[in-house]
Amino acid sequence: MDSWVRSTGKPIRWSMIRRGITHAVPFLLLAVISACRPGGASHTEQPARILAQAPGSTVAGSSARLEEKIGPADQPSVARPSASAGGMKAAEGEPSPTIDAAPSATTPCSPVDLTGIDAPKERPEADAPPPATDPTKTPAVVQGDTRSRSADGMMAVYVAGGEFVMGSSDHEVDLARALCVQYSRDPNTARAACQRTAFENEQPSRRVRLAGFWIDRTEVTVGQYRRCVDDGACTPPVRLDSATRDTYFDDPGYRDYPVVWVDQGQATSYCAWAGGRLPTESEWEYAARGPDSLLFPWGDVFDGSRLNYCDASCTAGPNDPSVDDGYPNTAPAGSFPAGASWCGALDLAGNVREWVADWYGLYPIGPQTNPTGPPVGDARIPRGGSWLDTPDDVRSTNRGANAVDYARHKVGFRCAADG
Repeated sequence: MDSWVRSTGKPIRWSMIRRGITHAVPFLLLAVISACRPGGASHTEQPARILAQAPGSTVAGSSARLEEKIGPADQPSVARPSASAGGMKAAEGEPSPTIDAAPSATTPCSPVDLTGIDAPKERPEADAPPPATDPTKTPAVVQGDTRSRSADGMMAVYVAGGEFVMGSSDHEVDLARALCVQYSRDPNTARAACQRTAFENEQPSRRVRLAGFWIDRTEVTVGQYRRCVDDGACTPPVRLDSATRDTYFDDPGYRDYPVVWVDQGQATSYCAWAGGRLPTESEWEYAARGPDSLLFPWGDVFDGSRLNYCDASCTAGPNDPSVDDGYPNTAPAGSFPAGASWCGALDLAGNVREWVADWYGLYPIGPQTNPTGPPVGDARIPRGGSWLDTPDDVRSTNRGANAVDYARHKVGFRCAADG
């Protein structure tokens, strides 16, 4: 040991000695095993595998290299490991000492005791399959997911929770007034009908945060509502005709058109029968406007080709003669896919106005989370405009106020459900 210190200038530590002994054990075993096995040059194949598997060994694992170092009559020569943290490597510039010669292949020897020596550990497969998913867990729903309702076959779309600006700013009220004047039949009517006070119930605008929910892709149809009537859970509409048709509810030709002439209470009963509820006013507006708070379901600019409103075919009130969709009043539900909102819901502008769950009341000041409107009231709210309305009334912020038993040929509904 003194010579080691003098030659290297490094003191010997017991940890270095222990590591050296540990790494020398596989080579000592190799020498003993080689000596105990008879045969010629082929006896090096098994020691090659042992060396290749020995933990911490720096000797190459190929038989070709071993045969260069270990032959039938040669002694194995092994590089001395150094006590470096990165592994056991031969000290640079030092001669490699050799292990004393093992007994010859013909020399008898005692069996080798391998007790206490750990076998090489098996490595896990590199391409092991991923853990199986739990089939009992329901996958999370995301924006745009759809599902079919068993009671009436309605397709609903999922609206992911989020935040938006509900109501109209002063600038948006000015835009509404401009649309009102543009589509009025005469200036005198416009001055009376398009006053700022006509739109002030859309204010103040404020931020609203909502949890995720489901909403029907289209309005409830005549055929779907008839199922509820036939099941005894709903009462028939107040009237069975429509604005320009003598038969409507009882005519199979209109089974895919939106049901009309139902009040808010009838709409509530239907949604409960179908396994849902009416949307809140804030849910309805969020489904129509999205997190960008658009003026219309498709964007901020009115486009008469994207909805059923009072155009050239509509002669019941002020109309837009520049567009003709061919429907004098209601159209089949979902007839205007280009008018889809950000969540995939159709007809949120035009066709029929839609009941929501809230009582009518003035908007509060300040942000809200999952608002449900006033606790009591004397009027209910329809949203979305109808086939009878002009562009200013089909904006996604427009809201009405009607008596509890109000039912008309321009009012229907759609249902919602918790997410």
